[in-house]
Amino acid sequence: MNYSTVNILDLSDEMVLTILNKLNNIDVLYSFIGVNRKLDRLARDITFTQSIDLATISSNEHDDSRNESRLDRFCFDIIPRIQDNIECLTLDPLSTDRVLSIGSYSKLHKLTLVNFQLEMASRIFNDGSSFNIFKHKISHLTITINDGSTAQYIRKSSTNVLTNILTMFTNLTYLHFCLKDICHYPPTSFIDLVSTTCYPSNIIHLNVRVRNFNDCLCLLDGRLYQLQTFIVEVDKINTTSMTINHSRILSNLKCFSLTSYRRTCNYDNQIVPLLRQMSQLEKLTLSLIVRGRISFIDGNHLVNHILNLEIVTGYFTNNAARANCSKLTRIIFDSPPMIYSENFHLYFPLLYCK
Repeated sequence: MNYSTVNILDLSDEMVLTILNKLNNIDVLYSFIGVNRKLDRLARDITFTQSIDLATISSNEHDDSRNESRLDRFCFDIIPRIQDNIECLTLDPLSTDRVLSIGSYSKLHKLTLVNFQLEMASRIFNDGSSFNIFKHKISHLTITINDGSTAQYIRKSSTNVLTNILTMFTNLTYLHFCLKDICHYPPTSFIDLVSTTCYPSNIIHLNVRVRNFNDCLCLLDGRLYQLQTFIVEVDKINTTSMTINHSRILSNLKCFSLTSYRRTCNYDNQIVPLLRQMSQLEKLTLSLIVRGRISFIDGNHLVNHILNLEIVTGYFTNNAARANCSKLTRIIFDSPPMIYSENFHLYFPLLYCK
């Protein structure tokens, strides 16, 4: 049998790019940047340089010295050559300070920070930090906190960090502030900050974990008036005297997810009145443990008590309401199988329930 060999350098650019696209872009950059003129040029293609995840360096290797060596190469040789192509960065505590100090990253708008402790998060998210050069650039921010400190420290620090983020990034439209499972006591609280904190009004998507239902209501007090997606995990849904009178923000919501793993008896007097104000809702997720009710929370309950369908639709004659209801595509209930009335199906033809 005859075998033939082909030098990769003899292949066309299109064929080489097809091969490289089968590889992880971090491996492509690490292996081919600086090798020779052709491979260097192809490796710097926007396909491989638009989104950079350096957190994979430490997650895939258990050898700290090798991790440092790989990160050194990225910081000294690779990122300075491609920084103007980078739009999305994923960093961990090992890489954040070094990578963000390399340049201005003219196209950077999406930042993901993983496995941060609150001490480091507090340091980088403050007015005196070098991180300030990105405060007008970042529109999408995801930060994952993994901290085993005391509950009191976590409560205070996480609240300060989240508040600093909201005030620091003036063009932020997407924020996911994630507390890992190690933080058993959801600490973030806005109650003491509600009168003093100015949030960027252009946030559209917010995913956050808070301490109680008051904190949830504080985030719906009118300052985030462009909010369309609100995903919130609440430690305790308690009785509150707070009321939401800002119909503007609630009527703008298109996606609302409420999760709580503690039992609550405040479903009917706290949650239902809130949901009734969300007139433009297209997706609703409720994951709750409700006690003290004599009936299930099912599809008929949604129609009769949350959407109040007869009133909203003018007893099934309002065409505008029918058009809005027809856009609702998904509702998730933690309850037994649901039986729907004929009117429910007429007004929600696209609804998928599980």
